[in-house]
Amino acid sequence: MSAGGSAQVETGARGAAVRSWRRSLRSWGARLLPGDDRDDSTARWVVPAVLIGAVAGLGAAALFGLLHLCTGWLLESVAGYRPYRTSAEGGFRTLAGSDRPWLVPLVAAGGALTATVFALWLAPEARGHGTDAAIAAAHHDPTGMRGRVTVVKLVASALTLGSGGSGGTEGPAAQISAAFGSVIARRTGMSREQARTALVIGLASGVGAIFRAPLGGALLGAELLYRRGMDAKVLPKALIASVAGWLVFGACFGFTPVLGSHPGQAVSTVGEFAVVAVVGVVAGGAGRLFTACFYAVHTRVEKRARGLLTRIAAPTVGALLVGGLGLLVPGVLGTGYGLMEAVTQRQLLLGLPLAVVLALPLAKIVGTALTVGSGGSGGIFGPGMVVGAGVGAALWRLAEPLGIAPHSPLVPVAVGMAACLGSVAHAPLGVLVMVAEMLGDASLLGPGILAVLCAQSVTGRTTLYRSQLERIGAGPSPVEEATPPEVVTAPAPHTRVAPMRRKPAGADPVAVKPTDPMPK
Repeated sequence: MSAGGSAQVETGARGAAVRSWRRSLRSWGARLLPGDDRDDSTARWVVPAVLIGAVAGLGAAALFGLLHLCTGWLLESVAGYRPYRTSAEGGFRTLAGSDRPWLVPLVAAGGALTATVFALWLAPEARGHGTDAAIAAAHHDPTGMRGRVTVVKLVASALTLGSGGSGGTEGPAAQISAAFGSVIARRTGMSREQARTALVIGLASGVGAIFRAPLGGALLGAELLYRRGMDAKVLPKALIASVAGWLVFGACFGFTPVLGSHPGQAVSTVGEFAVVAVVGVVAGGAGRLFTACFYAVHTRVEKRARGLLTRIAAPTVGALLVGGLGLLVPGVLGTGYGLMEAVTQRQLLLGLPLAVVLALPLAKIVGTALTVGSGGSGGIFGPGMVVGAGVGAALWRLAEPLGIAPHSPLVPVAVGMAACLGSVAHAPLGVLVMVAEMLGDASLLGPGILAVLCAQSVTGRTTLYRSQLERIGAGPSPVEEATPPEVVTAPAPHTRVAPMRRKPAGADPVAVKPTDPMPK
């Protein structure tokens, strides 16, 4: 047999093996899951939820580990910059400054450049903060997320944040884990509604794992798709998956709360509750400002960065500016989670210059808009918490000399985190519980509720995630959901409508104009 014939036989055999493997997966999925959406019991979802949660936990662990390596290599070894570190990152550490400050902006720009080129080459949908892409996929194409997104988002986010870019780990963890759920749903032949559930519980378990907050992650998954209300049906499955992801992640990196354990920090006087209410109102305003600044930069870049070079240049220049800003205000570079823990401690917060404390929320807003809003890979969930923590810390510093603030800044900082992010993410319950889990203190829930309610009175319908639907049932009808995405509208008389160009799930659709008239 000729060499060409042998190659064809080998290719055919490989293709047959792949088809057999896919048939086996679909058969396994059919046995594991109900044949239609009417039998959607939690008991039937236990095994799939554990599987999806465990895989999401591994993805979150890979992101956490790679980010730790990139930070140690790029920021600490190359640039000589040693940022704040949380208790969950190997022990709390305060800021140690930089031996080579002139290198910090260059390292940040280099990391953003490498990450952007990598993402544009392999999976352009992995750019940006990721959570909106996952929400859009859940609503419109739950089996459409590509498997390569998991690797590309992981590497690009670790490079961007590890080199000093301002962003969070939630967005990358959400998109990576949602993609895992989408791929598993597609490979096992789940129905559309089951695939949507798989994607959502993947998102929930990834976020719950990376923040070591399984209950908060599950609640977040149920709330995050909508501006009002939550999807209660998905909550039990999300909780199973989130606990599985948390166990897998904890087996790799431990179960220490992200910001350490601070039990028993209760609010006990009317004056302290007044401070909490003020923190909520100001944090809500900061959330609105954060959203406006982020989308102002994002929209401007999307309009102007049409070519490949400009799409690469925008996040690179943004990271260069962030590197300079981070030398002036601590907590701007990287995730900023270490600074969140630092400002919960009275002596450390009093030791910071008041001007720096007051500048922290605005600096984090600007830094995140320049990093992620320009197209860099990172999350905006975590920075929302950092902004809220900065608001709480600043107001505590101003109120402390008056004798009306709590002795410890922990409560204002914690409720600021929950109020700022929970109000603009329209996930108040999930974020509030997550903050309590991150700090290991359930007594924060009471004052946190007051702060979040005050913040929501300020933010209104402002949302950090534009792919959210208004409420459950506000999306397409079941008939419209089943319509192929190529059909965009009813044709005008004597015209035909060209299909929409397929793009990766979560990307903005591109409509094609009608073509020539059809013959009569």
